[in-house]
Amino acid sequence: METRYHELAVSARHRRLAPSSHPQACIRGSSRLPKTALSRKIGTVNQLNQIIAGLAMVCPLLVEGQDLSIPVVFPEDGGVVDVRNFGAFPDDGVDDTEAIQSALDAHPNGNRIIYLPSGDYQVSDTLRWPVGESESESQKRTILQGAGILHSTICVPDGSTAFSGSDPRPVIWTGAMPANHLRNAVRDLKILVGAENPAAVGLQFNASNQGCIRNVVIEAEEDSGITGLDLGYTDEIGSLLVENIAVKGFEYGISTKWPLNSITFENVILRDQRRLGWWNYHQMVFLRGLVSHNWVPAVYNEKDSWGAMTLMDSQIIGLEPDNSLPGIANQRQMYFRNVEVAGYQKAIDHSDRNRAQDDRIGSAHLIEDTSHRNVVSQFRHLDDPTFAAAGFVEHLPVKETPAVHWGDPVSSWINILKFGADPTGESDSTGALQRAIDSGAETIYLPGGSRFRFEGELKIRGPVRRIIGLEGSCHTESGAVWQLVDGQHPDGLADASTVVIERLENWKGLRGGELELVIQSESARTLVVSSVAGARVFGQGSGDIFLDDFCGHLELLSPNQSAWCRQITCRGKGTKIRNRGGKLWILGMRAERTGTLIETTDGGITDATGIFVYSNQGWIREEPAFLIRNSSAVLSGIAERNFNRRPVSLWFRETQGGETREMSQHAWVYLSK
Repeated sequence: METRYHELAVSARHRRLAPSSHPQACIRGSSRLPKTALSRKIGTVNQLNQIIAGLAMVCPLLVEGQDLSIPVVFPEDGGVVDVRNFGAFPDDGVDDTEAIQSALDAHPNGNRIIYLPSGDYQVSDTLRWPVGESESESQKRTILQGAGILHSTICVPDGSTAFSGSDPRPVIWTGAMPANHLRNAVRDLKILVGAENPAAVGLQFNASNQGCIRNVVIEAEEDSGITGLDLGYTDEIGSLLVENIAVKGFEYGISTKWPLNSITFENVILRDQRRLGWWNYHQMVFLRGLVSHNWVPAVYNEKDSWGAMTLMDSQIIGLEPDNSLPGIANQRQMYFRNVEVAGYQKAIDHSDRNRAQDDRIGSAHLIEDTSHRNVVSQFRHLDDPTFAAAGFVEHLPVKETPAVHWGDPVSSWINILKFGADPTGESDSTGALQRAIDSGAETIYLPGGSRFRFEGELKIRGPVRRIIGLEGSCHTESGAVWQLVDGQHPDGLADASTVVIERLENWKGLRGGELELVIQSESARTLVVSSVAGARVFGQGSGDIFLDDFCGHLELLSPNQSAWCRQITCRGKGTKIRNRGGKLWILGMRAERTGTLIETTDGGITDATGIFVYSNQGWIREEPAFLIRNSSAVLSGIAERNFNRRPVSLWFRETQGGETREMSQHAWVYLSK
């Protein structure tokens, strides 16, 4: 059987596969999912059909809390690049490849949104991220943005010549190694590959440190396309966030490869793949919320690699598959939590050496488990290094990032330039931003293509619920502090319950050694920081904090503070994250340069899944990667890459009461007392 599913992967690397015998868009077997917490979010298989077909994408799993029938639009003076201004007009039956490429090429490394308004756009060849003045300035800071997965579609017509060969050819390509592709993104659109395009790859995506794919559907007609989402076409992809994505059809749904730099996924739907739903080789994949409905294995974690995967809150359903194929084919390291596999004769096939678990025959519900014996603790007695020996392990409840209403850019958005901001950055724009906040506007935007400078303190108060950079940049010379406060609006206007700061780069702070933009929560309100680079967030209040697709640092300094982080990258030396008495939940973390990754003290609780340490610049001896002092932590899926022979030398330092214990041994899972 191992040979069988390995052949499924390798036999199609460079050639067209035999046509699938499975009928298009056909679900066989039970018409309903097993009754689980996850299935209650999804509903029936028929609804899943509608979701992936793009007909009624109303499932809470995808873009929870947003009305997807309303298109995403932007203000005319927001610095957004509209492809229609370059001759790409939707729904006219004319090839738009050259026009969209011209829009992309107009702003290399520009921190610009390249916007596809509602409609269908035909492309006959690859759309390529722009080339800058040098290699280091190429294929970066480019955001391809649609109006929504129900509104903007990039279509490859049937039998397109460019996609009819034997070598894989992407519809969208975003750059090759090295890891210099900062702030790339693809958002809110659908990629549709027509019939008779056997070489088509939906999206080859690359981003570094901060970048994302959000709210995207990739679909191929029956027997068309090789890979839907290709994150393995080059080395050094990541760290990045993939959130709310559905892939239908193709030989492979998702491909992740190469040993750097970790990728975080949340809310992924795979359907109707012909070979494998997901093929991982070497990469570190941190995944929550996978739903797979397939005749073939949903996940293949390939042998002879450093590949490692964490999988939680997921559901894998086999639709009358070949009985010799497992739902999950695992030949390397995996961590499971709340994972259901049904419809396969064998739920999981573990075939790596030194594995802890036998194969799972029939359906399986994995409450918490690992593939190998590598669960360790210094204060718990483990007869066997497994979760079975550890007993009950308590995890923090997961909260979804709240969606803030987009609003009407015409009536409820205000441009910071109208309040005297300097888009060149020669003078301080803090006063202008404060005046915009106090004006009573709900959304304040910083136009794309600008480079604002902020100094000193700013108070976020009143009705403002969104400060959006429109992918523009800012910096500070002496330090900028944005304070989220309660009840301090000068005219007594009521505070918004949730405030989101998003899509902004502090280009100096991103370097890891310069001044970061400080965002300080002193509030009982909810704070969301999303797709932001070069910031340091302080929690000094009681309101919830959410960090998504974030490059910077976090300090929880209040015992009443809770934070949920989905892909956080920390690049500076020293302590990356502090949790002093708070509650901290993490899905996907990447850290580089020496320094403690997570410091949990004063009764704090840390629950982190998917942690990558890139220690290639060396590690200071006696500096613990994780410090726990009279607190609790569950750290799952810890991985390291080091090529200079100076890896992490002290992994865990834990103090309980008056006793301190240290561990230099690396562990896949660490449990505190």
